[in-house]
Amino acid sequence: MSIMALTKEEEKELYRLQNFYWKEAIRCEKSEAYLAGCIMLGSWLETMLILMVNCFPEEAEQTSRAPNNINKQKSLLRWDFTDLLSVAKGANWLPSSLNLDDGGNTRKALIGDYAEVVRMVRNLAHPGSYTREHFRKRVTKKYLERQFEVVLLCRDWLLKHNNESLLNHMKEEGLIDDKNEMISSL
Repeated sequence: MSIMALTKEEEKELYRLQNFYWKEAIRCEKSEAYLAGCIMLGSWLETMLILMVNCFPEEAEQTSRAPNNINKQKSLLRWDFTDLLSVAKGANWLPSSLNLDDGGNTRKALIGDYAEVVRMVRNLAHPGSYTREHFRKRVTKKYLERQFEVVLLCRDWLLKHNNESLLNHMKEEGLIDDKNEMISSL
């Protein structure tokens, strides 16, 4: 069962959405709409993870965490944020060390654990989640600042994986040597 790749049109739309979500988050920050900014940043990270799975479907599949519908792979655009984070952590794109169910020691938290917090804050868009998780509290500027920090760190981890993969491919193709220097074709 392989993960179905996005069409070129879907991929292009996701890149457009990624830029839109980021710009909206900045607009929200400027207008002091902190919850809306957190939602935009969570959506931005979710979009990045969809694009990552699309770029590395074999790695995503090897985690055995890709969602499916009774012997049929679920369309990538139907995966939810939880599915995407599970795959990203399983593939070690966003390493994690905590089990969210047992309330582990947060001093050992890794970037994948913080990405879960981005998801949880993003889910405050849902009234049930807000009531259960954030009853009678406000989402403040500090929340949004933290969301920016974490999504930028997630971006850096995803880019690191992408860059390492590209370098390995270039080595396999004989384009660069072990010191990452271009091999002359003359």
